[in-house]
Amino acid sequence: MVAATHNEIFQRFLAEIEAQSVDESLASKIYVDQWRQLKEDARARSKFEFLRWPGLDAFSIPENWVPAACYYDLRNSLDWDERWFRLTRDSKVGASKDWSIDFGTSPALVQHTYHLFRYEKATGRSLLDCDLIFEVGGGYGSFCRLLQSAGFSGLHIIYDLPHVSSIQRLYLSLLGLQELPPAEIGKLKTHRFCLLTHQYFDVAIERILESSESRVGFVATWSLSEMPLAVRERIMAPLGKRCVQYLIAFQPAWGTINNTDYFRNLREARPDLKWREEQMPRIVSPPSLYLFA
Repeated sequence: MVAATHNEIFQRFLAEIEAQSVDESLASKIYVDQWRQLKEDARARSKFEFLRWPGLDAFSIPENWVPAACYYDLRNSLDWDERWFRLTRDSKVGASKDWSIDFGTSPALVQHTYHLFRYEKATGRSLLDCDLIFEVGGGYGSFCRLLQSAGFSGLHIIYDLPHVSSIQRLYLSLLGLQELPPAEIGKLKTHRFCLLTHQYFDVAIERILESSESRVGFVATWSLSEMPLAVRERIMAPLGKRCVQYLIAFQPAWGTINNTDYFRNLREARPDLKWREEQMPRIVSPPSLYLFA
């Protein structure tokens, strides 16, 4: 089988993004506006620098969104030379934004590597031990790439809005990673990613629940805490008792939603897990929090 060229992969992305719409009942206004901006970007801007498009500013984040302390904690760790240096080396795909302290990495990758670093330090556990990762809101696919680079060999499912899934498919396909359709969940032999939208959610959840022996890890960095409560319930009702590891980042409030109460209730629903809540390095006020299990 001949691998698709950059142009073929990008043309598929263009066709997808042009045909899409965003269900405003499932997304905040910011993501509806993002979809509209992405359509404009895809028509007019460089296909080789999509991570610098205005529509992806919130995902391919600027350096001033990530505290320098995150990088220095990684840089000063005992495992920097053997592990974290390699994992913070970024790809040229999409032309990710520069990190002025270290031009070999990017702000988004520093942030995602730091999430993994803090999770392992706090829990003494590794997401690599999971058979399946269920990530809610995967940005442009950076955390999926990071786990695969770290040695994750299972299935990485990303649940997101259709236009964001198209960006993830563009990025991960250009990296050479292989996609698994939702209908084939449970037929995994080697590492794959699976992009899941509202349309295929029920099919995917049914197949996840059927694979009772699989260890499922849950990842949501700010995404879950920025969703309407009804959408959160749709995700967590079937998955809340199925996942055995959690890496979550959240802000204390989102609009009128009290996230502190929401995530306390999530912990109380799983007293069998050992939970840890920690503050992230401050860059905004109030600061965001980690929730690990």
